[in-house]
Order: sequence, then C-alpha cells, then structure tokens
Amino acid sequence: MLAVLTLVVFGCAFASAQAGTFGFGTAGGDYEYCNYIQLSNYSGAVWQGVDNLSACAGFIGINATVVGVTGKLAKAGNPFVAATVNGVTYADNLYDAYGGFYDYAQWDVTQNKACTNLGAKKAKIGWVGIASESGFVFGANYGTLACSIPGKGTNSTKGLAIGNAKSSRRK
Repeated sequence: MLAVLTLVVFGCAFASAQAGTFGFGTAGGDYEYCNYIQLSNYSGAVWQGVDNLSACAGFIGINATVVGVTGKLAKAGNPFVAATVNGVTYADNLYDAYGGFYDYAQWDVTQNKACTNLGAKKAKIGWVGIASESGFVFGANYGTLACSIPGKGTNSTKGLAIGNAKSSRRK
C-alpha cells in the first residue's frame, strides 16, 4: 500500500509540471496551424522548448527555440482578444527558424497550460502571439490551444501561427 501511495504522489508531482506538446488552433478551433509547441518545465517558473516546424511547407530542417516564464495575459489588459490566457509566456525565434536567417523580428506567445480538442462546440482562446521588430508591434494572432498536432489526422491551414504578421524583411 505504501508503494502505491508513493507512486501516486510522485505521479502527481510530475503531472503538475504541465509540460507537453500543443498545437496552435485557429480562433474558432476549426483548423490547426502547421507549427506546434513542445514545452518542458526547466525549473519552477522557467520553461523551455521547441516550436516544431516539421509539418510546415518549406521546412528547412530547423525548428525554433523557445524560452520563457510562467505568465498570464489578463482579459482586461489583452489588446488582441477579450480572453484571459494563463500559463506560460515565451520568446520564440519562429521568424529566424522558418526563414533560415536572422530576421530581426520576434514572436512572443502567452499560452494556457491546458489544451482543448479542435472542433469543440465552444472554442476557448488558449494562446496569443505578438510580433514585433525594431521597437514596434506589427502583428498578432490568437486561437485555441489544441491537444493534437498537425499531420496527425488533423486539419492544417498549412500556414504558420504568425498568421498575417509578416516582418518587414519578408517580401
């Protein structure tokens, strides 16, 4: 009995880290973008991972690196969508990785720690991404944080989660 209780306690401790793989769904939850996130908890409030581009057209074999902290974007302070996103906030070099060169643009994401299934009756906003370059914000996108990843039986838009947020270096 003590062994079973010990396993349950350790299992809960590992499960609370909330690391995992998540897809970026559209705001309506109908489709999924081609990139997906693989996060792990490094040390308490510090997170690290990979923005995996392997399902994206034009993939050149380089994934984006992410690093961040536990964070929240409150509904009252969210300029992009009337929703609270509470979980992890991270910097993502998605522009550099997809283009294969230093692009000067930065993609920052705040996402929930829990995902939802695409196609759910009422899609819940689970991530917000913001693009900036040289001191100004030039784009944003948001959507459902999907429990699935593209290429595994889901619908993909075949585009990146950055949506229409194109850096000035992309023509």
